[in-house]
Amino acid sequence: MSGFKILFANLYDLILLVAIWFVFAIPFVLWQGKSFEENQAAVFAFQIYILGITYVYLTYFWTQSGQTPGLRTWKIKIVNADNTPLSRYNANLRFVFTVVFFLVGWIGLFLPKQQLLQDRFAKTKIVPVEYT
Repeated sequence: MSGFKILFANLYDLILLVAIWFVFAIPFVLWQGKSFEENQAAVFAFQIYILGITYVYLTYFWTQSGQTPGLRTWKIKIVNADNTPLSRYNANLRFVFTVVFFLVGWIGLFLPKQQLLQDRFAKTKIVPVEYT
């Protein structure tokens, strides 16, 4: 499987996530008012809020079908290392490692197995899907 499929699937999901972040940010920013940027606690709370939205988005799709909209578009899905559907535990683990390795997790695509670092540590893998 091509590492480019994984890369483009994640970029597709990022575009969708940015739209979701925008929609969910509106009530938070309106609630905080003009002093939002000056209040460091509010900025930190907003970052946690956005991280929570991201968590719900990703882990919901990973545990339901193994496919976010981006993965579905590129006909790939995330499964446990033994090819079983992703468990909640492994989805949580993968999310934590995705956050931790956000900028360097892509290095794994250039290694022989073409597996993201977060997948290696969470004992998950991305596999092709054949639709019938």
